[in-house]
Order: sequence, then structure tokens, then C-alpha cells
Amino acid sequence: MTSKLQAFLNKYPWEKHKLKNQKPLEFIWEFDLEVSAKELWPHLIETSKFNQALGLPKMNFEESNGRLHGTATNAGFRQAWVEDKWQWVAQKSIIGGRTYSEGFGRYVRVIYDLKESSETKGTCLTVYFGWLPRNFFSRVLLKRSMSWLKRKYSGLLTEIAGKIRQKKPVYEDKNTDPINNSSEQRLQYYEEKMGQRNLDDVAVRELFNFIRTSAEVDAYRIRVPELARKKGVDENRLLNACLHATRLGLLHMSWDLICPHCRGVRKQYKSLKDVETEAACEACSIEFGSDHENALEIAFHIDKEIRDVAQVFYCAAEPSTKEHIKFQQVLEPGEERVISPGVSTGRYRLRILGAKDYQYLDIFSDSEKESIKWNPDEKETYKAGLESNVILTNPSESQKTYIMEDVGWSDLALRPPKLFNYQQFRDLFSEEFLDARVHLSVGKQAILFTDIVGSSEIYIQNGDPKAFAQIRKHFDIIYPIIAEHDGAVVKTMGDSVMSAFTDTLDAIKAAISLQECFSPSRADLNLRLRTTLNVGPCIAVNLNSNIDYFGSSVNAAAKLQAHAKSNQIVFTDAVWKEPGVEAYCKNIGATLESSEEKIILNLSK
Repeated sequence: MTSKLQAFLNKYPWEKHKLKNQKPLEFIWEFDLEVSAKELWPHLIETSKFNQALGLPKMNFEESNGRLHGTATNAGFRQAWVEDKWQWVAQKSIIGGRTYSEGFGRYVRVIYDLKESSETKGTCLTVYFGWLPRNFFSRVLLKRSMSWLKRKYSGLLTEIAGKIRQKKPVYEDKNTDPINNSSEQRLQYYEEKMGQRNLDDVAVRELFNFIRTSAEVDAYRIRVPELARKKGVDENRLLNACLHATRLGLLHMSWDLICPHCRGVRKQYKSLKDVETEAACEACSIEFGSDHENALEIAFHIDKEIRDVAQVFYCAAEPSTKEHIKFQQVLEPGEERVISPGVSTGRYRLRILGAKDYQYLDIFSDSEKESIKWNPDEKETYKAGLESNVILTNPSESQKTYIMEDVGWSDLALRPPKLFNYQQFRDLFSEEFLDARVHLSVGKQAILFTDIVGSSEIYIQNGDPKAFAQIRKHFDIIYPIIAEHDGAVVKTMGDSVMSAFTDTLDAIKAAISLQECFSPSRADLNLRLRTTLNVGPCIAVNLNSNIDYFGSSVNAAAKLQAHAKSNQIVFTDAVWKEPGVEAYCKNIGATLESSEEKIILNLSK
């Protein structure tokens, strides 16, 4: 063992129970970078983007019993593991570990150590990998792969340092899987609709550019303040664009419940009214209520028919998702550790993972105190200086995780007070919040209305019993046709029927089938239908113990009834723009008319 490696392991010793009497396969690399640790740190902790840039495969993660379980396929071999609890000191070190159930190793330990040079103002980054191979074959394979990885690290870190110095974006914000032609057509339709509204051109352009080109790791969850700052766009103008895009169905709003400790999203709700009063975070071992000040964030998601974005990982990336945590350290029973946080002046919170109690630490620029000894059982507020150490001691008989974090919350999140005090939100979404039972969104639905032409005359000519029998028969015909085309009857209103479809082309086909069933050539049923269609975002409420749909999209479909005649289907231009609708309508031999943003499909032969 080299003296350099021995010195490193003295600073970061292995836990004996991890080794299990096996000699690790160890690699230690040093990279001298002409940037400060403060400049390098934000890009280093973006481990998901860092690993993607290295060329490593995508990873899948699931949380179970407070632990992250990961899987990936590397060089054709499946890897499965459980993540150790990450440890770090901001701008100084990161420690991670994985216990493998499948793969080349039984266990791997990864450490980044950053040390600044007072002379060059640069940073020496030491990267350590310690593998416990599964067998001889794995040992040989790991040696070869680590040589490749070292070259990739060297090239990428040099590139990152160069981009930092040149003040260029470090990671490519680029969609590697461009949207298809159908989605592009739909996007252009939404762009046209957004252009008809009084919106900021720059904000709209940046929003659509983000939807088209953003990388998967960024596109899953849109945080308006963060995106506005990144794109240099006015936050309110971008928020206004996102709200209008949501109203049109291009985006969907989510109300995200945030853990007060790790500040991660624990649950996502489509409606504010769905938010539960109590929640839990297994990773932090706490229960919490939804009534605390920062419990909710509002985010936006791209409609899946435009771009189906899954939450993508190339690494668990804990430090990047918990930037408020200045250090997180795991101590074994009886262990003592000295930490040098090196933070700026201000108030910080000290807590043990899973514990409700905490202490404050105030950092002052004029304090000369060398160190403080943190006792979690004390109820005092500690005071220290910029260079003070924090001494951690675990007197218990179990492993403990010690955390120091910012008291303040990120200003990159959109929270309810901001939204509720924004007039455009109240104007655009007033309907959704008039009733406590309202769900904010059920996404885009194709709404089909049918109504009997001249129903009043039918009752007069045939009398109530015969007329009612025909109306009843008409319902018996409609229900199975709707079901056959993967739709559902939402409600009936007198002799009118409202139904909903996920796919707009299915709704068109159902409407045509209905008109064929009630055509003038049918002698046994002297009833004719007018049918109308619209597609767009809807809201759902629980009305009379049934799920009902409301909103401007529903209203538009209903109002078209005034323009429809017997044997006609009248629908909006939004329906016409849906995939497959235009081609299908032109191929069935019906005549088409266009008038005032509506299309009339005349089925008369």
C-alpha cells in the first residue's frame, strides 16, 4: 500500500464489518483543477448529470423502508444494490457506498475529497474507489473497467474546469430523444393558441424551447422560479405562460408534499383538495403534517402525449437534492468525529436524523472559538466562528446520522402563497376552487355530447309512454357503443348524454357509430341525434356520488349543440388537430364544412 493511499485511509477508514476479512481492490486518483472548490462543488454533486456525461448507464431507484434500492445494466450485466446513507461536508468531501446483491462486486465505497490550494486558488480532487469483488473474474473485469473510468474522469473534469473558467454551461441541457412529428404538430398547435393570448413572447418561447430540448433529468418536474432564473426570464411572466399552458392542457399542475427535513417530494397530488393532513418520510424516519409553512410546492409536468418524461437517474445524487444540508455524517456507537463546516455567517440547525428536537448554531465573523461540542440532548443555541470545528460524538448504542442544515428554504420553489396572490391564477382557475370537492385536473379528455333532435315534438306526437320507451331504447343503444370505443358515460341530462374518452379518435369513431345507428334509414327508431365534440383539460368533482367533469372544455362541447343538426357531428378545431382525426374524417366519405373555429361533419348520403 502506498503512503498516499494509507494517509487517505487514515482520514477515511473502512468500517470493519464492511470488509468481512476481504482485501479491497482500491484505486486512488488525483486531479489538479484550476477552479476553486466552491466553483467545482455544485457540478460535482450533480452526480446524476456527472455520471451521464461519463457515459454510465441509466439507473432505476425505488425507496423501501427508508433505503434506496437501485438497479442498472452495465456491459450487459444486471447490477442490483442498496445505497448506503450518503455522507458529505459541503465543498469538502462526499462518501457513498453500495451493497450489491447482483453484479461484479459485493460492495463498493466511493469518496471525493476536495482540498484547495492557498497559492494557486485551485483544487486538488482526490477520487477513491474501494471494491470488494464477488470473484476472480469480477476482480479482473473491475481492474479493466476502472482504467477506462479513470480516463473518462480525467477528460470530464478537465472539461468541467474549462467551462467554469469560461463561464459556460457545464452540462448539456439537451434532449437526446427529440419529439416525434405528431408531438411537434401538437406543440405547434399549442404555440398558436398561446400566441393568441396576451402572454410575454420571450417567456412563451423559452417554455416551448424547454419542452422540446431539455434533458430528461431536467424535464420531469418544472419549477417555475428555477427555470426563470436559469433562462433569464421574468418569473411572473413565465408563471403566467405556464398557467395558460396548463389551462390549454399542454402542462399539468401538481401539488407536491415536501418533507421538512430532507425537503424531498414525498407525494404528488393533482389537486390541492387531495392533499392529506398527515404524511411520513421513511428516509428521514419522521411523520409530519401538511400544515407547515413550506409543506407544499407547485410544479408543472409536460403532458405525456407531447413528451412522456419519466423521472430519470444516473445516480441517487443525494447532495444535489439536499443542498440545504451542509454536512451529513454517520457515526457508529462510541465514535467521535471532528467536522470543519467552513460555512458563511448565519443561523443553522443541528439535528439527528429521525429526531424531532434540534438545536441552532449561529456563525459569527468575529468569533474566535476553535470548536464547539454538539450534544443533541442539550437545549441551547451554539455560537461559533467561520473557522470553528464541530465535534460530533455518538454516546448511544446504535448508529446515528448527524446533520447541519440551513434554516432558510430555497427560493427556487413555487409555493401556495405566491400562487394564491397571483391574480392570473385566480382568474384562470377560479372554478376549480369554488367547491371543496373539486379536483384541480383530470388532464385532457375528449368530451362527446349527444342530444335527440326535436324531443319535445316526439312526446307530443307519440304520447309520454311511447316517447319514453323510445328515449329509453336510445340510452340502451348509446351505452354499449360508448363502451365499445373505450369511452365512459359521465352523466345523462334528460335525453342528452355526456361521455368522455381518453383518445380523441375513439370519440370521433363513437360519434360516427352513433349517427349510423340513428340514421334516417332506420325505420324501427324514429329518433335522430345531434352530436358535438371538444377536447381539452377538464376538472372532476364528486357530484351526487358520481364523478362529473366540468370546465371550459366541457362547456365548449355543450355549446356546440346549438350549431348541430340531425346526422351531423360538430367539433372544435382542437379536435381536428388531434392525431389521426383529419385523415379518418376525410376517408369516410362525409362532407366537411369549416366555420368560426368549428368543423361540421355531415354524414347525410
